[in-house]
Amino acid sequence: MPLSRIDAAGMLQQLMIESSPLIEEYTRELCPVCTDVCCRQKHGIYRERDILYLNALGTAIPARDPARPLDGPCEAIGERGCAHPRWLRPFKCTWYFCDPLLEAMNDGPQKKARALSRAMKDMIECYDKLKG
Repeated sequence: MPLSRIDAAGMLQQLMIESSPLIEEYTRELCPVCTDVCCRQKHGIYRERDILYLNALGTAIPARDPARPLDGPCEAIGERGCAHPRWLRPFKCTWYFCDPLLEAMNDGPQKKARALSRAMKDMIECYDKLKG
């Protein structure tokens, strides 16, 4: 039996919560020293499936400032990273991996990289199921 949108959203939320510490092990080291921050306003825009996901969870979509330049820094980024928990961010914010992040994953412990890769695969499957 196929998953309902609510079930897919719940599974996706849980996967994001569980995988966040794995991702943050890398971003905690790399992002603070980055000279070309990839968190841009245009990447933090909620797309159709992001909206379906949050609606299925019964969660309000965070307000965005339409006056902010799309190529400027994301309004949710602060000194300590994103102000939103990973499960509340647009999906693009979770699955985007810059080259230095990919290199760190390739050079680091492969058990962690495989666990994160599996979690991302599962997240993508849940995200795809949100289309209905």
